[in-house]
Amino acid sequence: MFNRHVISGLLAGFAFLMASSAAQACAGPCGASPCGGAPCGDACAPAVSCAPMTRTVTVYEQVPEYYETTRTRYQSVCSTEKYTAYRTECVPEVRTCTKTIVRKVPEWRDVCQTCYRWESVWETRTTFKRVTVCKQVTTVRTKWVDQGHYEYQCVPACPGLLSRFKKKSCGGCDDCCEPCPPMKTKKVWVPCKVCIEVPCTKTVRCTECVPCTTQVCVKRRVPYQTVTKVCSYRCVPETVSHNYTVMVSRCVPYEATRTVSRCVPVVERVTACRMVCKPVTREVTCSPSDCCPTDCCGSGGKGGLFGGLFGRKGGGCCN
Repeated sequence: MFNRHVISGLLAGFAFLMASSAAQACAGPCGASPCGGAPCGDACAPAVSCAPMTRTVTVYEQVPEYYETTRTRYQSVCSTEKYTAYRTECVPEVRTCTKTIVRKVPEWRDVCQTCYRWESVWETRTTFKRVTVCKQVTTVRTKWVDQGHYEYQCVPACPGLLSRFKKKSCGGCDDCCEPCPPMKTKKVWVPCKVCIEVPCTKTVRCTECVPCTTQVCVKRRVPYQTVTKVCSYRCVPETVSHNYTVMVSRCVPYEATRTVSRCVPVVERVTACRMVCKPVTREVTCSPSDCCPTDCCGSGGKGGLFGGLFGRKGGGCCN
């Protein structure tokens, strides 16, 4: 639609340009005034002002045209149809099962067994009893003994009170020499520590185990043989059949109805509109410059279609 409008506009413009070129070509020469007045005179003289005049032009315009046509559209139609549906039902079914079972059959038999009973028996046994006894025990003890002795030793004597006032003499020595100290004999004990072992005897009470013979009553297991009946079981295979009922799921067909929507083509007549390019005649008012020919000055201007299109004027009677 947009391309159609563009083409119609171009055609209308081209028709308008053709009409303008035709009006300029029908004007008189430069010696006669196209406006019906006096001649223009000199070709390059100033143009004389002309009165407004009208002329008829044909243009092309887009005109709406209505026409009837048909079109196809799709319409949803609801219809009811029948179809086969399936539902699940539980149906009882009787089945037979065969299996092998093992039965235990009792069997009685005589078995000789060894049993035990308790009997009291007297036995002679040697036992030990505790007896308290007093014994002499000799032990050795260690002790320290001082085995010293006395001896005479010469020791300095303590001077008395009177000896201090006596004149000190040393047997011919000068007075400057110190006198000899007085000595005396003294009895002194000289110790001597010796470690000796001394035997020591003492009485000790102790307990001893003395063997003795006694009669003891004991319980003893005595074996004996007996015959008893023993029941044993023997496995016997056996085939057994039995019936049982199970529920089986099955699909059962049935006839149902449903509504289905379908698209159906529908042909209908409609009135459409289209734009048509048609020529239209109109009376337009032109100015004096549009009435004068464009080539009245010879080489000064360009005439024809492109002269009126670009608005170039020559140096003739029109500005």
